[in-house]
Amino acid sequence: MNADLVELVTEALAQAKKQGLRQKDVAERSQIGEVGLSRLKKADDARFSTLQALGESLGLKLIWVPDSSLVELVTKGELFD
Repeated sequence: MNADLVELVTEALAQAKKQGLRQKDVAERSQIGEVGLSRLKKADDARFSTLQALGESLGLKLIWVPDSSLVELVTKGELFD
């Protein structure tokens, strides 16, 4: 499994839970499907369009963040809303 991909999917599902959504709801909203979402949770790789659809279904957006500034963003509290 790809640790970064697992982290993205885990974050998305945590956001879904905060919104009161089940994985089944997320699968339907993102049009990934239940089987696709299950596979994504264990995948080594994923298409950008799949991750984009997952994020959009939850009001999330993929962005580039420089590694060097990641700690600074977390410390300032600017990484998460």
